[in-house]
Amino acid sequence: MTRPESNPTYSFDTSTHDETTLIASPSYPNSICWSNENLLAVACGKLITILNPASLAGPRGLITLKQNKPFPMGVVKREELLSPCLMPICLSRNTDPCVRSISWSPSGFSPNGGCLLSVCTFDGHVKLYRSPYMEFACEWIEIADVSQLLYKYHASVNFAEADNSDLLIHQANEVEAEAGLVNGKNLPGKKDAKRLKSDEANSSSLPRITPQQYASRSAILSSLVVGWSPVLPCLKNLESPIKCSILAIGAKSGGVSFWRICVPEQYSVGIGNSSIKPELVGFLEAHVSWVSAIDWGLSVSSSHNSQLILVTGSFDGSVKLWSSELEEVTKITESKRYPFCLLMEIKINEPSPVATISLSMPENSENKVVLAIGRGSGSLDLWTYNLSCDQLISAGTYHSHNQMVMGLSFSFDGRCLYSCSQDNSVCSWVFDGSHLHEINITSDIPGNHNLANLSHLSDLCYGIAVSPGDMMVAVVCNLDPKLLNPMYQFGTQKAMVELLYTGGWNLEIIKEPLDSSGANLTFWESNILYSLKKFENCDKDLVIWDIITVLSGLKKANPGWVEKLLCKWFSGWFSDIQQDAQLENILSHTKLRVSTVDTRKLHLISVICRRITFVDSKSDNERQMWHEVLVACEKELRERLVGCTFALVLNLASGSSSEDIGTQPVGVGQMVHWLSVNNGEASDWLKNLLSKLNKLRIRIQSLCQYTAEETCSYCAAPVQFESPEIAGCNGGDLTGESTETHMLSRCAVSMQLCSIVDPIWFCICCQRSVDKLPPQGFFRISGTPLDVSCVNESLGTDVNVPWCPFCGIMLQRLLPDFLLSINPV
Repeated sequence: MTRPESNPTYSFDTSTHDETTLIASPSYPNSICWSNENLLAVACGKLITILNPASLAGPRGLITLKQNKPFPMGVVKREELLSPCLMPICLSRNTDPCVRSISWSPSGFSPNGGCLLSVCTFDGHVKLYRSPYMEFACEWIEIADVSQLLYKYHASVNFAEADNSDLLIHQANEVEAEAGLVNGKNLPGKKDAKRLKSDEANSSSLPRITPQQYASRSAILSSLVVGWSPVLPCLKNLESPIKCSILAIGAKSGGVSFWRICVPEQYSVGIGNSSIKPELVGFLEAHVSWVSAIDWGLSVSSSHNSQLILVTGSFDGSVKLWSSELEEVTKITESKRYPFCLLMEIKINEPSPVATISLSMPENSENKVVLAIGRGSGSLDLWTYNLSCDQLISAGTYHSHNQMVMGLSFSFDGRCLYSCSQDNSVCSWVFDGSHLHEINITSDIPGNHNLANLSHLSDLCYGIAVSPGDMMVAVVCNLDPKLLNPMYQFGTQKAMVELLYTGGWNLEIIKEPLDSSGANLTFWESNILYSLKKFENCDKDLVIWDIITVLSGLKKANPGWVEKLLCKWFSGWFSDIQQDAQLENILSHTKLRVSTVDTRKLHLISVICRRITFVDSKSDNERQMWHEVLVACEKELRERLVGCTFALVLNLASGSSSEDIGTQPVGVGQMVHWLSVNNGEASDWLKNLLSKLNKLRIRIQSLCQYTAEETCSYCAAPVQFESPEIAGCNGGDLTGESTETHMLSRCAVSMQLCSIVDPIWFCICCQRSVDKLPPQGFFRISGTPLDVSCVNESLGTDVNVPWCPFCGIMLQRLLPDFLLSINPV
């Protein structure tokens, strides 16, 4: 089936984030991926384009590939270059850089707290990139070359071959050529004569190897596909528990190498001092042919050891399922180890090359693995595997595509599957536990008229990706050059990215969504509530831009319906209120019970208020009620932040060393002043902490950075503490003249004045500035009053994280509108 047609009965336009064109064409499967921080990466030829889905036609980031030097594996005699094992290398004359595979890391692995992008090129090199930290730059920055690290390791062990040191070339008159130059470089012109002379000089020190050795080494070093594992949870039995992720790289040899990357020790909004150091932790001889697809899963179980699940697919049609215990993967220090063991191999009667793989591990079934396999023939296989009883069950083979399946992606905890193919078809499926059921894609939301005008120009699909909130999918496809305007479109529009709404499906009853808007609203409600429930988990990044977009569109068409949905969601948090209660009663109850609500839910309320309920509110009374809820939530969050700081100071006073506490208390003087001014409105538990802190007044300056007096960074005039948000200096009073008062911003975490020299963090939701990052333990607080001992244990050795303390979303550098930025909400 093809992409959906627009529904003429709807009139609300959201085409501003529906589609955009690209200047290059994709070439390989899975050419698009959606990051956990809400960025789209699209691989097109030698370019990787980074898009903000909230503004597809807006600013972009770019990665421009450059030609890589061949690995110095050795040289072979010229007369042996036509050996059968070297023919594929000799005939592969295209040296233009091209992207073969891309994959986003989990968030938090970039020095600025975002995601890293791993890029595998056509010539087999793998590199890691991060977003730019320089002002007015759109080119992403290379921070690690994993292929060079892989080559250095294999060279150190002589590629697991016998010692060939006696074959070193010392005869200058012997006619030999470096096999690495055969790839489009062995027929130079006059301009290349100097370069060839230099290459021949370098090759004189390389070992002479046989054609078979060169082919084997080339296959080992030629990477084809990359994939990041989920974040591995910290294990308490380790000496220094640090969060990490495993990068898997599949090669032409059929092997997979594993690289462990840990989160930075500290985050910085600028260049920072943290470096990314990939660590080789093992190899796996997975297949006898090229590894073409990789995906990961994480099984966290209370009954047995948690496992990291890996699935690999090959060009020979074989698919294998592997597992490793988390403790083994995390503790491996020797690269010769083989951390994964084979669980199951999937065999079919008529093998077809595996083009793409998608793995899902439903949270409600901790031992269940759902695996979708897209093949070169266009067929789609679905399998389920039970980890506890080692049982593999086929859920059928489906033939809705006529050509190679180029993209697969699960959503809604494995209940939905999306697939796309080179035949320009995009299919959506619902999984009932034993079979797939194909349904029509409805890209519209009630009240939305999708004005997509490029779908009829598309030619071949090259990938599909699901948004973090499961409400949208992004599809990338080539544009048919025969249908483009040869003067205005042909030269600059080679491909397109399109967003489709996918939240209005009935996932329980297997049938197509009904045409009536009432039935569709019922499906939207259940799916939105499911997604919001998922984000109540504080371990999941708060990226709900797609949910906010859908709710905004629904509110314009059905304002009362959105209010009822939010009331139903809020009422589920409390056992002493009914779901069908009036909006006024639920909001009043929520305002009075904020102290019992965990921090993540308070963040969700803050985002919903700012992005949904305050926008186009038709009733002043209703807006006032939501405003009171927001004020109560922010007051509770500020008290928790102050309470965490006071608890850390008291813990230091009790004798704990600063090394035992990962987070150092800052802004204590400003917090004490704020609480003294607002003592009448503060909670009793916080007043109790303040009274204990006042007893340490003599020692407090030696325990933490206690600075009560502040000065203006512009004129050195004193600055009085009047507000935790902003401040103004007393320059006029100092000089006795009428001078301009400098307005300064305060850090939303420490209440101290923000630096005017160094770049600071910024929240795009609440518009607050942050100079000192909050501790990660703050975001896990489940309620107040705080238990001092529990707070100190929860903070532990966690690094400070770039998350807004009042919205919970990722902080970033404040950039001008013409530069790419993230939009989590």
